[in-house]
Amino acid sequence: MQFRQHQLRAHARTLRLLLWFGFLLAGLTLAINVLVALAYKLLMPLSQGFPALFFETNSGLIVLFVLGGCLVETQRLRDGGGARVAHWLGGREVSAPDDALERRLLNVVDEMAIASGQPIPRVFVLPREDAINAFVAGWSHGDMALSVTRGALERLTRAELQGLVAHEFGHIKEDDLPLSMRVLALVWGLSLIHGYGQSLMAANDEGHVNPLAWLVGLVVSAAGWMGWMAGRMLQAAVSREREFLADASAVQFTRSKDGLSQVLRKVWHDQQVLAGRMRHPAAGMVASLLLHQPGGSQCMSTHPRLSERIRRICGALQPPLPAPLLRMDVVEPRRRTPPQSEAAVFAANATSAASSDPIAQAMQARQTQLSDERDALGRLQRLSGPTELRLSVLALMMNNGNEREAKLWRRAAEGIHHAEQILSDVAKLSPNRRVIEFERLTQQIAAGSIEERRALVEAGRDLLRSDGRVSPRDRLWWLTLRHRMGVALQKQNYMRPMTGQGKELQQLEPDERAHVATLSAYLARIVPMDESEAGATTAAQAWFSGVMRRCGHWDTAGAPPSPDADALMHALAGVQELSWMLRPVLLKAWVEEAVNHSRQGLLSNDTADALRLAASLIDSPLPPMLASHYATR
Repeated sequence: MQFRQHQLRAHARTLRLLLWFGFLLAGLTLAINVLVALAYKLLMPLSQGFPALFFETNSGLIVLFVLGGCLVETQRLRDGGGARVAHWLGGREVSAPDDALERRLLNVVDEMAIASGQPIPRVFVLPREDAINAFVAGWSHGDMALSVTRGALERLTRAELQGLVAHEFGHIKEDDLPLSMRVLALVWGLSLIHGYGQSLMAANDEGHVNPLAWLVGLVVSAAGWMGWMAGRMLQAAVSREREFLADASAVQFTRSKDGLSQVLRKVWHDQQVLAGRMRHPAAGMVASLLLHQPGGSQCMSTHPRLSERIRRICGALQPPLPAPLLRMDVVEPRRRTPPQSEAAVFAANATSAASSDPIAQAMQARQTQLSDERDALGRLQRLSGPTELRLSVLALMMNNGNEREAKLWRRAAEGIHHAEQILSDVAKLSPNRRVIEFERLTQQIAAGSIEERRALVEAGRDLLRSDGRVSPRDRLWWLTLRHRMGVALQKQNYMRPMTGQGKELQQLEPDERAHVATLSAYLARIVPMDESEAGATTAAQAWFSGVMRRCGHWDTAGAPPSPDADALMHALAGVQELSWMLRPVLLKAWVEEAVNHSRQGLLSNDTADALRLAASLIDSPLPPMLASHYATR
């Protein structure tokens, strides 16, 4: 009997949803026809009447766009289920993480699944969202996905996280998921035209806007604005009582009203200080799925007022509650224990033999070092939050033993519970892995927003000059960081003029040779090919002379000049304008001369890193002689 009641209720809710959709579609069609008719009369005031089938064509196009978008998105959602919605908002699935906060989330999901009697959904984290929010999506128990923002993980206690997750399980228990997925598909169709116009008006990665595209986008967006408004009305028309029911279910599952009430109080405080908004541009499309709608007017809101929800849970209205980052260490057991690795078995078997054999001891120490590095590398590669990625890049750029840089780094990492773990993992990387990780992390950040990239460049600048001086090595790292943060733009519309087409190094023009000489002189200050100061100076002079002779400049006696910052930037811009065939030849000359003037023909790690950073600066592939230094061991 209970199953039959649920079935009848689901049919009634779906029918009511379709009636609302039909009503809004009819109103949208009527409103757009009126606006198009007015525009036609303004543009052609002398015309008599309207063209044949004018209103019929307009109505048909509107219905075609809306229904077509609804059908397409419905099919996509049916194929992808809840995981598609999570991926759509930038979610990353969590399975067996090393991160303690993510392990805590998995354990809480398991607990709430048992308490509610519901199956365990797939779990996702939205790593780029600092707001406190969550949602569950899917058509049935087989394709459910529960997504939680990184802000919720980092700013909610365990009891509060239980209340948040329990609220989402309340939606599962009340069978809200199919209705929410249908709402999402219908809203997508209604907002299709407006969304396309907004995409035309959006700025590129560098923050620039194409004026013509913006103008076209403005017209398209204005035409589709009523559809966007209709989509918001449709979400608001869905009964808000389901949020109260999910809140009540959360209290039932957790046996406590404090967890969820404190979550809502923290969300309330975030909204008052304008920190509760979701970053993803599609967040408004899934507003009806979220714990609470981020922003928006109350008349168009998909959720009841936070104050009313808090009052119903607590029995009295409670004030907003600040939500600082967690500062304590989170200790959680793993969800499942992975099998013992072969390296661990080998280390255990070799312990007794190594106690008396020096060679065996050295092998065991090396094996332990490699194992620690693999573990550290795995943890670094699983980081995904903007703050975590930025801290990792800064840790890779730091000078070992520089107390002022370390102090500034820790100040920037305040509130991140695993900050010291990041610093420890970076320290465990072998020297020939640091630049590789730097390139991987900066490539990942370069795909993000212009704000995140600018914040990283500014933080790197402040870090490297925190001790009151900027060494040549520091400036090279920072210039490479700044250059790599512009990679996304360069790949799209890179139109820099090229010089030196079809030439050899010996055939460079005087101004081109001067640029090469200035940049090479700067690199000569970084490439240390001898441990002693006098030996390093002599080797740097010999290296610079060898490079310039390859460029057809034979008068290279004496120490290379020491360019200032302005001269360096001017020279770097000039070298970057050399042809794409000539820059690898120059890089090869740098590397070969470095090998020729290095002890036993082996590049030191500092020398190789400087040359690899220089290769990144001039957008040149690595020659085999340099790439072999970074071969995986």
